[in-house]
Amino acid sequence: MNSLRIGIAVAFLMFGVVAIAQKDTRQSIDAQAVERLVIHTDEVFRISLHAEKTSQISINTHSEGEYFDNILLQSELANGTLQLVTEYPERLAGGFDKLSAHKVFSLEIDLVIPENLEVEIRSNIASVIADGSFLSLFADLNQGYCKLQNFAGSAVVNTFRGNIEVETTGGIVEASSRHGQVEIPDFMTGRNPLKLTSIDGNIRVVKTK
Repeated sequence: MNSLRIGIAVAFLMFGVVAIAQKDTRQSIDAQAVERLVIHTDEVFRISLHAEKTSQISINTHSEGEYFDNILLQSELANGTLQLVTEYPERLAGGFDKLSAHKVFSLEIDLVIPENLEVEIRSNIASVIADGSFLSLFADLNQGYCKLQNFAGSAVVNTFRGNIEVETTGGIVEASSRHGQVEIPDFMTGRNPLKLTSIDGNIRVVKTK
């Protein structure tokens, strides 16, 4: 009898793993009229940005979980600014169903954008990973971390809990963390300002060749 109960429990567990709902979306936008990208996306867990030599903006999303279909990413282009915002039921704020107090969905956004755009990101829980050349990048993050790889351009990054890591060939670095550690090179060439601020996170700047 015990072995039968264990077998049934394992079967239900395996079924639950397989039955996780998932959704992927893809969108392509002509970037010729886009000068600025604004991303205001609460309830997104990760935002990846890749700046390349392209004339298109590619937006890919991956969502999964019990309420994967209840959070939407909306895009609007006006006056040279492409804005991405999320829409979701208020009771799912923070990725949790307030009625059952458990995590119910996850949304990730992956973007390929032209080089030398002005980018602004604001999110309550998202982490940001970006690489390439930007005119400027502004990120204001509450829970997530920010990682800039092979980064060129000016940047202002503010985090509350998350770490900040920047890999760049040069820049004028201003970094401070109230409760975390700060590690920056003694000397870096370049004129682009990098202002990095955190409350609890660590900050690390690495000079790349």
